[in-house]
Amino acid sequence: MSTGHVEYASLDGTHIFKLIGEVRAQSCISLDKLLNRIEQQSNVVGAIVDLTQTTFIDSTVLGILAKLGLKLKQAHNIQAVMLSTNPDITTLANSMGLGQVFVILNYCGDPSVCTRELMEEHVTNSNMLTTVLDAHKTLMKLNENNQNMFEPLVKQLQKEQDNLEQASHQQNA
Repeated sequence: MSTGHVEYASLDGTHIFKLIGEVRAQSCISLDKLLNRIEQQSNVVGAIVDLTQTTFIDSTVLGILAKLGLKLKQAHNIQAVMLSTNPDITTLANSMGLGQVFVILNYCGDPSVCTRELMEEHVTNSNMLTTVLDAHKTLMKLNENNQNMFEPLVKQLQKEQDNLEQASHQQNA
């Protein structure tokens, strides 16, 4: 289980995401839903992802953050900012290609920024599978290394999702 969480704040079109502790896939469903709502807004002027209190981040979370960066660039022509003071996390983010969609800064700001914890969504096998699959597909879009690294996982997850959908259709028939 995740020992970390995501906090969120918004002010005048700037969205702030603060990832605290060990942030894993379980925290991504709420974040992914929030990103989908933000994408529909017309007044988005910026986004900051604060990783200064993050001790661990998994590839699903990185994929959701990549999705944020890509969508802001495509839909609003905005390059989001990522703040990190942990060299391991900064290296991981850069190695996954997030430097292509974020300006990554080594920043140690005020830890008492006014964010509130994002409420965890009810996690089902189906929504977790969809979130993990989408996150890794997004990482694959960033570079060829990610494409090669995550292709077997994405193929396996896609099979699982297809099986779940098929089982669901059979139950509803």
